[in-house]
Amino acid sequence: MNILINTSEFKNSLHEVMGVVNKDMSMPILGHVLIEKEDKNIKITGTNLEVQISSSATFLEADEFDPVTVSGRKLYDIVRALDNQELQIKLSNNKLLLNTTNSSFKLSTLPSNSFPQFDDFKAIETFAVNQNELLDLMNKTSFSMATNPDVRFILCGLLLEISSNSITAVATDAHRLAISSLKIEKSNINNISCIIPRKAVLELIRVLQGNKEAKVSIGNNQISVDTKGLSFVSKLMDGKFPAGYKKVIPVTATIDILLQKQNIRSALQRVSILANEKFKGVRLEATNKAVVLSSENPEQEEATETIEYGGQSTDSNKITAGFNASYLIEAINACSGDDVVIGLNGPIERDQASTEKKQKTEGTLIFSPSDKNTKYVVMPYNI
Repeated sequence: MNILINTSEFKNSLHEVMGVVNKDMSMPILGHVLIEKEDKNIKITGTNLEVQISSSATFLEADEFDPVTVSGRKLYDIVRALDNQELQIKLSNNKLLLNTTNSSFKLSTLPSNSFPQFDDFKAIETFAVNQNELLDLMNKTSFSMATNPDVRFILCGLLLEISSNSITAVATDAHRLAISSLKIEKSNINNISCIIPRKAVLELIRVLQGNKEAKVSIGNNQISVDTKGLSFVSKLMDGKFPAGYKKVIPVTATIDILLQKQNIRSALQRVSILANEKFKGVRLEATNKAVVLSSENPEQEEATETIEYGGQSTDSNKITAGFNASYLIEAINACSGDDVVIGLNGPIERDQASTEKKQKTEGTLIFSPSDKNTKYVVMPYNI
């Protein structure tokens, strides 16, 4: 092995795979990256057994060499600490040698045949999508994924539904829901769906960049996203996403409030300062003219703020509901544009099979007037 490469080029490729390189004492190989020669590039691969990322870096010179693995973190930290210059990489006695004009480093390696790589899979469906648009779709929805797998494991993932000319992403943690759709230019496509694990979604968000196309391939238990110089592969979650999630999305609202994003976001942030630290609950009292935000905590401290918005409705409806302030703020932040619509629903009656009637409060719908393809639902609770 004898490779000559620019440190900046090498550093950028290492950075793209570092998110899946772990310190696993039970499997030291997972802390390593695999380095291979591929045409006029070297390919660097990292994996955590659930996600595999490969990135290519163009070398200046290189001979033929067998694949080698080396500690990803140590290699990245060394290359990152070097100035923009040429780096020579050699292999001698199972040690990887890094040399610059004034520096030299010697790193231990492990056998490349012990590095776990994903097998190639047969794609059920393949389509192309703009990277920025795919990134935007995931940023608009991923924050609503559940974080605790002990509650309901399948909710710790992002549902992708692919249909003719459209991709829809859905995430929920049972307290809130985010749904957004994106148009794609492919009408002859199978209607399929898959659930991408939370960690994989966060890694994909980290590596997607640029305005170029990405090729997405979906198989029975894997999904891949390929861009120029980068290959991302993830296992899919085994299970069914809640089938009735669409029923959670309100069709109408008792009170529709049109507000400037900055105003309502800042007010929520201020009022939540004195909210209960555990639940971060704020109370919304809304009429067709104003919204009153309030909070209190066990120390008997209180905060109140009024936002007048001058609604067009002449109805005398009044709704009081409690919410997790963080859920409201995150949904509002994810809305595009300068304005946001908050559709509040009060208690309504639902007929039961018996003669009894049950009181139920519907969720609050949040969306941007400039984006009809994205909606957020936040469920209220008693505070």
